[in-house]
Amino acid sequence: MSLPQSFATHVLPTGFVVHTGRVPDALVLTGDTFDALWDLHPPHQPVVELQQQRLVAPRWHQAYGRDYSFAGITSTALPVPPILQPFLNWSCATIDARINGILVNWYDAGHAHRIAQHKDSPISRIAGCPIATISMRAARTFLMHIGKQTVPFRVGSGDVIVIPDATNDRHAHSVPHLEGDTGRRVSITLRGFSDDPATHKQPPATAS
Repeated sequence: MSLPQSFATHVLPTGFVVHTGRVPDALVLTGDTFDALWDLHPPHQPVVELQQQRLVAPRWHQAYGRDYSFAGITSTALPVPPILQPFLNWSCATIDARINGILVNWYDAGHAHRIAQHKDSPISRIAGCPIATISMRAARTFLMHIGKQTVPFRVGSGDVIVIPDATNDRHAHSVPHLEGDTGRRVSITLRGFSDDPATHKQPPATAS
């Protein structure tokens, strides 16, 4: 993985790394363009399975380009819409050419939307392909979990967090709803998937 020089590398206490940067200004959605992306969210929040319980997820999500299976469900992919295609193109050119799937999460602070501590699912993902998350609109705190400690990253519109595959194997992450959070945020997470089992990740051993 060779990222632009403008990206920063953050070394976690365990030696694993996270990279941060920004998309080009032309990709930052504002006004009616952001509203068009917001309006793509599904009408209902999905039901997921956590710790053998079925719960309504506190956000909306939808996969595009490739199915994404996690938390006991599969988000069946829709075709990549024109508003998201530039993010996929940029990620392939800038982060990893194997990236081919998008999962969009929509968060509304008015409903205390959030995503709990988790590691990204390995199902059908390409081993070694990093995970990139692009934030749009309202700022939120993205937490990396290191044992009982957290390392926070404040992300705003246009900010990118890249988690190498090895970092995701070792450490979970979350986006909580915190006091003072306002507005609407959309996260565009990009991953690489393959139909060839020989390229797939194997589920990592349980770790902090």
